[in-house]
Amino acid sequence: MRRSSSNGGVMTAGSLLLLCFLVMTGCAATRIQQVWRDESYQGGRLGSVLVIVLVSNPTARMKFESEFVKHFKQRGIKAVESFRSLEMETLTGKGARDAVVETMRASGYDAVLLTRVVDRDTKEDIIPGMTITTGFGYAGSYAGASYVFSGPSAPTTQGYSHEREFLGLETSLFSASTEKLIWSARSETRITTSAVEEISPYVSVVAGKLLREPFFR
Repeated sequence: MRRSSSNGGVMTAGSLLLLCFLVMTGCAATRIQQVWRDESYQGGRLGSVLVIVLVSNPTARMKFESEFVKHFKQRGIKAVESFRSLEMETLTGKGARDAVVETMRASGYDAVLLTRVVDRDTKEDIIPGMTITTGFGYAGSYAGASYVFSGPSAPTTQGYSHEREFLGLETSLFSASTEKLIWSARSETRITTSAVEEISPYVSVVAGKLLREPFFR
């Protein structure tokens, strides 16, 4: 007869909840590896941000910047996408810094948020083949020894390899008044479908951490 108790039921439910949490976080496509902040920053709350994403694909750039803007606006922070006023050729040319500074001063932004790709890597997982063996016989013992007789082996399965693509991204926040870096996050994103489809989850993770910082509260 199986015995059960209310405590056992609670523990089982808690274990299942923990397991679900571990599965979800373990499968998360974006993992923040490092966060840095300027502990000496005394500039107060930032109320407006110019969002810049340095990617060559125009569609990806627009989606990237718009996703960040959406998160800022949800917190009551004015934010504007750079694609509305700055061409990618301008942002990647020799006069990029001057162009950004001029835009910040003309529009009165408090800060600039810059995201760029810093690394791209492919990792290969080798899955070895295996042989499946069936078994039958007497699972008992005689004179301290037990006997199991192996049956015929099934054909060996073929090994295979699986490639995973990772994108290293860096998102940095600069103060408009001092033009200095005040916050930065390095992350690794696993590309499971297309790079464009990973934009929203990435921004959600990074913006969630950034908007908890003192200069946005």
